Amino acid sequence: MKKILLFLSIILLVAGCASKRFTKKAVKFEEAGLYEDAAEYYYQAVKKKDSNVDAKLGLKKTGQMTLDKKLAEFTASYKQSDYQKAVYNYLGAEKYYNKVKSVKVELDFPEYHKEYYEEAKGDYLNKKYADGVDKLNREDFTAALAVFEEIKGIDANYKDVKDLYITAKYEPMYRNANQYLETGLFRKAYYTYETIIKGAGNYKQSVALKDEAQEKGTITVLITDLRYVNKRHKETANKITSDLKGELSSLNNPFLRIIDPASLNVDIYQNGQMNMQAANLAGIKAVLSGNISEVRTVNGRLKKDEKRGYIKNVTKTKDKEGNEVEKVSYTKTIYYEYNKSTNARLSMSFKLVSTEDNSVLVSDQISQSNSDKIYYATYEGDKKKLIPGYWKYKDRNSSEDVKKDNKSDINRLQNLLKADKNIKSAQILLNELMSKSVKEITNKVDKYNPEK
Repeated sequence: MKKILLFLSIILLVAGCASKRFTKKAVKFEEAGLYEDAAEYYYQAVKKKDSNVDAKLGLKKTGQMTLDKKLAEFTASYKQSDYQKAVYNYLGAEKYYNKVKSVKVELDFPEYHKEYYEEAKGDYLNKKYADGVDKLNREDFTAALAVFEEIKGIDANYKDVKDLYITAKYEPMYRNANQYLETGLFRKAYYTYETIIKGAGNYKQSVALKDEAQEKGTITVLITDLRYVNKRHKETANKITSDLKGELSSLNNPFLRIIDPASLNVDIYQNGQMNMQAANLAGIKAVLSGNISEVRTVNGRLKKDEKRGYIKNVTKTKDKEGNEVEKVSYTKTIYYEYNKSTNARLSMSFKLVSTEDNSVLVSDQISQSNSDKIYYATYEGDKKKLIPGYWKYKDRNSSEDVKKDNKSDINRLQNLLKADKNIKSAQILLNELMSKSVKEITNKVDKYNPEK
């Protein structure tokens, strides 16, 4: 709680400092007669700190001068019958008034200006409306849309401008969608109708036409059991087939539907082979098949190597003068290093074939491998004192003895002593490959678009 209060205090302090800086700048601009700039800095000061009274008073004064200037420009354009300019001048003044009001500073905005504005708006929008309708009747949809967008920006409820806006914006899309539908670009038609529906609801039966485009563009797919070269691969083939059906069925793809063989009322096989013509007549548009050519798993054995090292002992004593002296001694010892590796490999192919003409829609070869390994050390004694090295004889010194008492070699050994001793089995590695392969196949089938 204390930290939160401290944090809030810092924020308030920073905001207060910023407010003072803005106020000082505002005063300088005001003294120079640049009251619009001054008003902006006073506004920023109040925005930073609501309790800055000097800034509020300054904004009240210079803000009113700024608003008066904007209203004067509105009045001048109104008197000159430049109603377009009058409308936008008024809207600018109104926007500025609301901006200042948002920081709780009220300016004087005489009500009679609104009466003049309504008169100017009525005249201007009436002419714009007639122009927009004329452009729409001439099917100049882009130009008409620009006109109706402007009218909506000024008065969203003006006459039937909402409906005309929808027509100007979505009629060209609707015509394009109809053209796509007629020429067999069902997916393009579907997404175009979808855009229309999101913006204009059921514009000219767009919902029904979207459904029609989806039905005509949908590819119904039958997934056959994956074939395999070796009988030992049967379990892998069955697992991939099952996962593939699940992944493809769960896709959010409006143009892909997986057929359950149990739902078919006809026999699509002839002499053990699929009859593509019969499958097509049964409503199947494509068949996904595959073949597993290689499945290999290797669980390596755990190798254990005896290593010779030393226990480093450091003792502290005092010499004759009383100074502290370190004494280092080394004791020969044995520790062990272990290593093991596992790996898996999976090779397969797949293809999506049209039942209409036996053309291959999607196909690929997948060959992947996966591996894992462990490499660690163990020691039963005090690991912190263990250093690597080599010794020839346990009970006596030799010229071949080596003590690797340096930071690099010690760190390496300490890392081995802390290393992970867990390793993925070859079957787990194979499962990962199967999952990866299923996702790859699913992704490629999902991305297939006959219209590209």
